[in-house]
Amino acid sequence: MLFISSYDFYVLLTEIYLLFTACALLIYGVLLNTSKSRGTPIVDHNIGGFFSLILIIGIWLTLYSNAPYITSWNSLLVHDFLSFGTKNVILTTSLLWSLTIFSYNKIEKINFYEYWIISMLAIVAMIFISCSYDFLSMYLAIEFQSIAFYILASFKRTSEFSTEAGLKYFILGAFSSALLLLGISLLYGFTGLTNFGDLSKFFLGISIENCISIKIILFSIILIEVALLFKISAAPFHMWSPDVYEGAPTNVTSFFGILPKLALISLIFRILFLSCSEIITQLNFTLIICAVLSMLVGTFGALAQTKWKRFIAYSTISHVGFILAGFSTLEFSGAFSALFYILIYTLTSLATFSILLSFRCLSYPSTHQLRYLADISNLVKINPMFSSSLILVLFSMAGIPPFPGFFAKAFVLLSLLQEQLIGLAIIAILLSCISCFYYIRLIQVIYFSHTKTVLIFSPIEKEKAIILSLTIMLLLIIGLKINLISNFVYCMLFL
Repeated sequence: MLFISSYDFYVLLTEIYLLFTACALLIYGVLLNTSKSRGTPIVDHNIGGFFSLILIIGIWLTLYSNAPYITSWNSLLVHDFLSFGTKNVILTTSLLWSLTIFSYNKIEKINFYEYWIISMLAIVAMIFISCSYDFLSMYLAIEFQSIAFYILASFKRTSEFSTEAGLKYFILGAFSSALLLLGISLLYGFTGLTNFGDLSKFFLGISIENCISIKIILFSIILIEVALLFKISAAPFHMWSPDVYEGAPTNVTSFFGILPKLALISLIFRILFLSCSEIITQLNFTLIICAVLSMLVGTFGALAQTKWKRFIAYSTISHVGFILAGFSTLEFSGAFSALFYILIYTLTSLATFSILLSFRCLSYPSTHQLRYLADISNLVKINPMFSSSLILVLFSMAGIPPFPGFFAKAFVLLSLLQEQLIGLAIIAILLSCISCFYYIRLIQVIYFSHTKTVLIFSPIEKEKAIILSLTIMLLLIIGLKINLISNFVYCMLFL
């Protein structure tokens, strides 16, 4: 019998608020969009401002509606420190992202109020993913997010590249959804369970020798794992990532690159380490293979790129490989290093896209977004402070001490060495050294390349300057006080 209490609504106060405000913004946009005096683009600008204000109130609601460990809605959702921390990071990062792309939408004339509403629904879906405690709620939340992403990827209807990106994402995403459904169906058929907590009890003390049912159960979990690895663009399931990053508008690319991975990584941790902890040793080889392939594909793929968005896509695949390497230890120390890594990656990605969105070249009578890595040659002569900010971000992404990226990689490598995964650690170190080359190559382009023509960049907008300054300051502070993030991750995992 399904029993719903008032507390079930209380723990979802933020999600309910975001959904109702999204509906209110939709009604507001429909009513005023055709108005001659207050229609497009004024209504789109207003909804963008409301979007940021709603997220601020959502953060406040989340902070002051913290609940102890509890499962709600008939154990479909769970509320613990992991979901609480993930929810806060998603909302805070979404707020900073919205301020970053505000001026971009205005310059590129993306005057569609639906853009902000779909983004809000995607954020709600990410929150539900981080709170999922059942394969049913997990699937619905992932598909909710995916539908929003398909629309956002093809949002620029006048661009054939954006349409192609949305179509590729939709076709490959539908394939991964089919694998996810097949895995859930097989698992339910042989266990009769879909709840994470019930599955952890089912696997407790189960014998894995000479049992056909267990082999099929392992196969079903591998299918679910493959679908989730596709969503975080881990190799060899990365084929959609470079094309979608390149074809989608830059503001949408920044959304894909910054936000979704945190919720999905927390979900992978919940499934592997909490629900399937008794049989996770049988799945270790899949994590190791995907970690090695992701680091290989990401590192050598980025070396061959000449465009910014494809370069960031392959760099992201390499970082995902390090995260999976942390999970492959099958210990909470490795999970700690993986979650620490994804938090540092989220902050660094926010700084990276703040810079990328600011690369606009003045070409009378308008401006255009820079696409190629070589376009930043001699940037130090045009804007020395901007160049210094980019170099600090690149150092952190490369893992140069004393920046947070170095500690993120160091924690992963230490956890690998503690669990005697020497081979994987050596591969990670070698590929990390190789990846430093393409980051340092960008620094060489900024400082030492010489071209006959020098591009004139448009001034950076106030919102981007504030976000970039804030992220750079946080990177420097975290590099000096690494326990600020490590204590937060420890609370998410162990409290």
